[in-house]
Amino acid sequence: MKIAFRYLGRFLLFIVAFLVLYVGLSFLLSYIPTSDKSAKGNGDRTVYLFSNGVHLDIVVPVDMVPVNLRNQLRPASNTQLLAFGWGDKGFYLDTPTWAELRASVAIKAMFLPSPTAMHVTEHRQVHSTWSKADLSQEQLDKLFAYILSSFEMTTEGKITEIKDAGYTPQDRFYEAHGNYSCFKTCNTWVNRAMKEIGVKTAIWTPMDKGVLRYLELVQE
Repeated sequence: MKIAFRYLGRFLLFIVAFLVLYVGLSFLLSYIPTSDKSAKGNGDRTVYLFSNGVHLDIVVPVDMVPVNLRNQLRPASNTQLLAFGWGDKGFYLDTPTWAELRASVAIKAMFLPSPTAMHVTEHRQVHSTWSKADLSQEQLDKLFAYILSSFEMTTEGKITEIKDAGYTPQDRFYEAHGNYSCFKTCNTWVNRAMKEIGVKTAIWTPMDKGVLRYLELVQE
């Protein structure tokens, strides 16, 4: 019994030490930018980033979404923008609200590499709380190459919808590539997108603010 408690104590100590180190590095690295200058392009292709306080989405006007992808997503006629978010499949599908979050789901998402899904949400208008980045056409093309690479596709180039999984009539889920973990989160997915298209962002961050602090608010 004493040996069991000793190992349990060591395990708990390891978990606490890991969490302290993880949180500390998350804050530190989120304040170190990828460059001294912003590189948002000089075009008129404005995209947006939206956070619910924890999770980031990339939001793009419908008419800027590649036709092949837009036709498969089938947005409603009054939809003005489409939001793309990548994340843990179990967390997405089993946790419609934060009040329904189970410890088992959170622990699995953070510590065990787990399957992922793409979440696509329709929006009717731009909100003043969103952040924005003005991109060139080249940057926009790179952004959609990155987004498309995160969808799981058939050999015919078709995305795969997860049926009856949306929270509302305005959102849907699709099968995605990659595994989720505490080192590769929904926000590191967005952060990497900003890196790949040359927009100033954190060198690494699992937190939404690590990306948003380098962008302008829509209302500014």
